[in-house]
Amino acid sequence: MKRRMTKRGPAVALALMSLSAFFLLPAGMANASTATVCAGRENVPDGFVKINDIWDPTTCGRPTSITYNLWVIESTQDKAVGEWISVCAGWRPTGWATVETDWNPNRCGHPSSISENIWIIQRLV
Repeated sequence: MKRRMTKRGPAVALALMSLSAFFLLPAGMANASTATVCAGRENVPDGFVKINDIWDPTTCGRPTSITYNLWVIESTQDKAVGEWISVCAGWRPTGWATVETDWNPNRCGHPSSISENIWIIQRLV
């Protein structure tokens, strides 16, 4: 018995792969106002704040032990007055206020003891 191939097969497969990729992307990284840069304030453009850090042994110095060598940054320029961002402690630009602090052991330095490593900041002007 001969199996008939259709031209729709590859197109359907591509559509399904694209759709599955949409659901697998982390929400923050799908946002165009975020980026990942090598760790260091000198790598953060004006108008961006650090929102997380990551260890990746394949880039940015290629550390062999856990060293948070990548920073996830987010733009503050596209935020309206009143909007807020969850940032790493110490990353509050002019015109923003800290409205809350939090501890998250999986972000911003990954502290093992309770510390206020997350600031919730709100745009004032």
